[in-house]
Amino acid sequence: MGKRIKIVLVAIFMIPLVLILFIMISSSNETKINFYCNEDYIELDSFIHDKIYFQDIQDIKLLCNNDMHIQKQGIGFLNNDFFSGEAVAEDIGNCRAYYYLSNDSYILIDSNVDVLLNFKSKEETREIYENLKTYLLKSR
Repeated sequence: MGKRIKIVLVAIFMIPLVLILFIMISSSNETKINFYCNEDYIELDSFIHDKIYFQDIQDIKLLCNNDMHIQKQGIGFLNNDFFSGEAVAEDIGNCRAYYYLSNDSYILIDSNVDVLLNFKSKEETREIYENLKTYLLKSR
């Protein structure tokens, strides 16, 4: 009887643990950054959250094939190949960063708080950069 109780107790503990691990592993392959843009603002949501109005943006630059050194500073989260949080970037200084480590192209949003971001591929990063530049020009 004592062995059965131990087995039941272990099963009660292990089943939720396995379910939680399964959910964590399956969610780690999801999109790491939620990106939304309209004619008024850009919204970025990940471990940190930013809403940047185009009227507050001085410039948007595309930095291609850039072997930039970026260091976490303050709050931030690294999950597999993706980082989001406060950072210090070489030649930029303090910024908010949302980026994939495997992509060396970045979008730099020069605003009240500089934001450095990229997406899974260079092509996607370039496409979003072009859209952001278009919205920025329309807002002027």
